[in-house]
Amino acid sequence: MARLRRESGALEAGALVEPEERLIERVPRVVWLAAVGVLLLSLWQLLTMIGTVSPILLPGPAEVADEIVDSATNIVSGGHVAEALATTVVEILLGFIGAAVLGFGLGVLVGETRIGQTAVMPYLVGFNALPKVAFAPVFVAWFGFGVESKIVMAMFIAFFPMAVDTAAGLASVDRDALLMFRQLQAGRRKTLLKLKLPTALPYIFAGLKTATVFSVVGAIVGEYLGGGGGMGELVRLSAQSLRIDRVFALITYLAVVAMVMFAIVSWVERRVVFWQQGEELEGKAAWPTS
Repeated sequence: MARLRRESGALEAGALVEPEERLIERVPRVVWLAAVGVLLLSLWQLLTMIGTVSPILLPGPAEVADEIVDSATNIVSGGHVAEALATTVVEILLGFIGAAVLGFGLGVLVGETRIGQTAVMPYLVGFNALPKVAFAPVFVAWFGFGVESKIVMAMFIAFFPMAVDTAAGLASVDRDALLMFRQLQAGRRKTLLKLKLPTALPYIFAGLKTATVFSVVGAIVGEYLGGGGGMGELVRLSAQSLRIDRVFALITYLAVVAMVMFAIVSWVERRVVFWQQGEELEGKAAWPTS
């Protein structure tokens, strides 16, 4: 009887909380994003108004917005910002593709071979622990001041999460499914193509989405420390002249590039890993709605 009373009380408490939770869930995601954005902009404007920080070091949202518009005009007219953005986008895309190919290959090597697990993985972990920014001058010395050193820098920063997620995905195969393939006498190559890679696809796409952001970081770090004609160089020159509003504007466009790449990879993931979307919908439908 006491147990029944406790369960009844828990159900009543859940019934009281449930309408509030449902009310929060009914609010569209766009509304929450807009509310948080307005809050952050208001705090930013408040800091500039009370004079806590010098306007030279922290310009207001209006000044940054004006610089964003000016940069957009320059991009549309094909000015120097457009040329710098095009250079950086090429470096990011090539670095991302290189990181995806290299990371996938190393991930398969680590996930499928004993040599990869025992001999390659420790070196990958060691390379990931290194201060990658320090390699920018090294890559400039090896590959020159052109786009090649920036592409290599982007690959160097972005390949590790791709490799680790690929290896983790290959290791996440269900043991019963693997045993069934062995009983059917499926070869190693067929097991990899038909079972392990489809199972690892969500992990692989997680690594790809992380690599999109890291490739942007790598390209900008390479430009910032190794010169060139990209956005990183414009950021460096603007910071040196204390044009912080221009720095924020350029960073905004770089963030847009990263978000667009992330959105493209997410779109491809929804098309390729379609069964995962169905499982998520089934999980939601399993909960009672009344």
